[in-house]
Amino acid sequence: MRTLLLALPLLLAACQSEPENIQAKADNQSRALEERYRQLAAEAENDVAAQVAPLDNEADALLNQIDPGQPANEANGAAEAR
Repeated sequence: MRTLLLALPLLLAACQSEPENIQAKADNQSRALEERYRQLAAEAENDVAAQVAPLDNEADALLNQIDPGQPANEANGAAEAR
């Protein structure tokens, strides 16, 4: 019975430090997930930009064929204004 009474405070002390460990683990995992999110978002943005660039160039070329005297950027602005 004495060993049980002595073990009880030790078990309680061990349980009290565990929430701090759990919180530290949760904080570390949260930081790791946020960093991974930033990496994935940057990759997605780069992929989209790489896919859009040729389409923008093709659109500029087509606009230049329609009105060769007007620069492509101005033609884009005029098309957006319509």
